[in-house]
Amino acid sequence: MSVPTTVTAAPTPTPSTSAPDGSLTSSDKTFSLVAPTGWKKLTAKPATLALKAPKPQDQVTTNFNVVVQSPQPVPALDDVVTQAEIAWRQQGVHIKDKPDRTIGGLPARGYTFDRKAQGAEFTQTQYFVVFRSHVYSMTMTSASSSEASAGADQALSAIFSTWAWKQR
Repeated sequence: MSVPTTVTAAPTPTPSTSAPDGSLTSSDKTFSLVAPTGWKKLTAKPATLALKAPKPQDQVTTNFNVVVQSPQPVPALDDVVTQAEIAWRQQGVHIKDKPDRTIGGLPARGYTFDRKAQGAEFTQTQYFVVFRSHVYSMTMTSASSSEASAGADQALSAIFSTWAWKQR
């Protein structure tokens, strides 16, 4: 029996640049997305884009934010995720990896974890993308209840499905 010896390279990811109608643009003008129905855009430094759900659930208002960093040299995506996971573990947080996904046509890696702060229990899901010498850190925060977490996961998928990078 013969085994093929040719290795086919993975195709180079192509950033999606088609912004849907009703998209909100980040303050740095590098991407846009559509907010879930009823969600509002808010200012939350250092986020370049932040959104929040209409009302709190279990004392936590589900929210989403994107922080953009420009580290030199620009790290590989795997290194970004590994370093972030180490930082959380050093704070005693138990990380659970999420399936890799595509955000705006580019590879993304992420994880989720539960925490307590200010008397509330909440879940955070973070994904990272490296694009044009920037690291995009996307965080969804919700109450830890299964209902709130499921709603946050649906909102996150909806947001990511509308993500578009701005053409230069």
